[in-house]
Amino acid sequence: MSVLLITHALNNKFKDYEPFYAALKANCTHWWHYFDSTWIVETQHGAHQYAQFLYPHMETNDRLLVVEITPLHQGWLPKEAWEWLNARSY
Repeated sequence: MSVLLITHALNNKFKDYEPFYAALKANCTHWWHYFDSTWIVETQHGAHQYAQFLYPHMETNDRLLVVEITPLHQGWLPKEAWEWLNARSY
């Protein structure tokens, strides 16, 4: 099981990005979305494979970063965010 951080800039204000979000949610067992363009997902897939699910729903001027989260993480988040992160398997 992997925990991935996915951040994006979807730049075409006229494009329907619903298929992007559907693919993002469909390829994980759990997801957390606290920041506007950042998601954290728990999935059976690695970062490379997960990005491959999203590319077909993007345009060339969009941006995407998918990275694996390790147990070594830190930040300033609300309590429920830390509870969600700490409940994941790394």
